[in-house]
Amino acid sequence: MMQRAIRLPVRLGIVACFAAGTAASLHAGHADESLAQVNTPLNLMTVCAVLLGALALLLLWRQHCLAARLHAQEQLRADAERTLLAGEQQKAREQERQRIGRDIHDDLGQHLLTLKIDLCMLQTSTCDATPLLAQKLAMIVQNVDLSIAALRCVIHDLRPPALELGLQSAFDGLLADFSRNTGVVCACMCEPALAEGAAGAHAILLYHVLQEALANIARHAHATRVSVQLRRRAATLEFRISDNGVGMPAAARLGCGLSGMHERLASAGGALRIDSRGGVDSGTTLHLSLPLPATPDERAGYP
Repeated sequence: MMQRAIRLPVRLGIVACFAAGTAASLHAGHADESLAQVNTPLNLMTVCAVLLGALALLLLWRQHCLAARLHAQEQLRADAERTLLAGEQQKAREQERQRIGRDIHDDLGQHLLTLKIDLCMLQTSTCDATPLLAQKLAMIVQNVDLSIAALRCVIHDLRPPALELGLQSAFDGLLADFSRNTGVVCACMCEPALAEGAAGAHAILLYHVLQEALANIARHAHATRVSVQLRRRAATLEFRISDNGVGMPAAARLGCGLSGMHERLASAGGALRIDSRGGVDSGTTLHLSLPLPATPDERAGYP
């Protein structure tokens, strides 16, 4: 489209410049004549040719600027549509997680609870008559309890209950529990509007990433401070988790936990970068970036 828009002005400019050069060469011998000769047809032809060339070049520049602007607007609109599509897909996954969590809780969870009640009643009724059977039933009840606990973990992974109060509250709860259990001092700096608004599409992902990062810090870092920061830069969500621990050797960056982080972020269109040199007090910083849903102006194609 840009080539088609500038083709005509280029041709006009070439023709005008050629005409101006021809007229000037024909009139070169009259350079010392009086100013009265300006009104001769040859002089008028020269002036008109020069003006036509200048007009053609101006039109060329205007068409070029317009084409560049249209191209930039189309690129912004395409980027906004891709971001909007990614946000809608993330929202659909979130809704599907909620539905699966409800189905598991209402169906399988209730069946397991009913089974446990029946087993407890049977255990009570056979306790005196057949101690060996009661012992076996106690083991079965214990296994049912473990199954219920595992089921709750699955449901919580699909939709952590802490997120019902918002992302900021969920982060604060995680960090408070971590600090209480480990003695590590924690600080959290989140943009309020971002934590409660635009980041909502990635809330579950961010929550699980922070969970995994804190677990790794507790097991390996020997840190005394942890800092968490959530902010927005243009259309990107930036999430940073830092500690002042012993650092992370390159081989440890391929562990299951970090590999899971990479996979989850990649599926959401994000990326993870790890800064750590390894060694005492070198610390580790996880830099996460995720695309944010487009604003109404961006969807309309405005910058």
